[in-house]
Amino acid sequence: MKKDLSFQTKECTNKNCRFRFPLMQSEAVINTCPKCESPLTDIGAPYDRHSVQKEDPSPDSFEIHVLLDNIRSLYNVGSVFRTAESVGVQKLHLCGMTTTPDNPRLAKTAIGAEALVAWEYHNNGLDAAKMLQEQGFSLWAIEGGEEATPLFGLNISRDNQRIALVIGNELAGIDPEIMEISERILYIPMQGSKESLNLTVAFGIAAYYLRYI
Repeated sequence: MKKDLSFQTKECTNKNCRFRFPLMQSEAVINTCPKCESPLTDIGAPYDRHSVQKEDPSPDSFEIHVLLDNIRSLYNVGSVFRTAESVGVQKLHLCGMTTTPDNPRLAKTAIGAEALVAWEYHNNGLDAAKMLQEQGFSLWAIEGGEEATPLFGLNISRDNQRIALVIGNELAGIDPEIMEISERILYIPMQGSKESLNLTVAFGIAAYYLRYI
């Protein structure tokens, strides 16, 4: 067990507090409770965080690119990079105001994924969308509206192996002209009172669904 990857559960000995938390073995030793300053005790033995078994992509899986259309939040862009790397997205197309990995702050949320996923910056998202279509990609916009169909009701043909998911601005959504040329407009069904998901959550759902459908 590597010390820097191991954790120790700590618990406050004060019966009125009992604050319980994991402490990384490589971090400075803490002997007093952060809440009440009573002594801490170790619970059980040190342990490693569980890892997930890696899978090789299916030979008939889609080639997936992602077009991010004017994403405002650096946090959202970093999170998309991290999910994209996990699900096997081949390339991200960062358009307009979308932050690129040239900004060092992006690494804090991408956690290294920005160095593992291919990306390209485009001043104009519509131009990027047309370029992808010329390269044989179908544009699948993740968006609401009257013309949108539910993601989970897709009848997908394996004849089209190249898909570009389009994710739009947090407030404005996807550029209307990109919507006009998209082959599919897909929404993720919701049952609560909110009208939309955070774009990183929506992207994760769509990307994993396409990868494992």
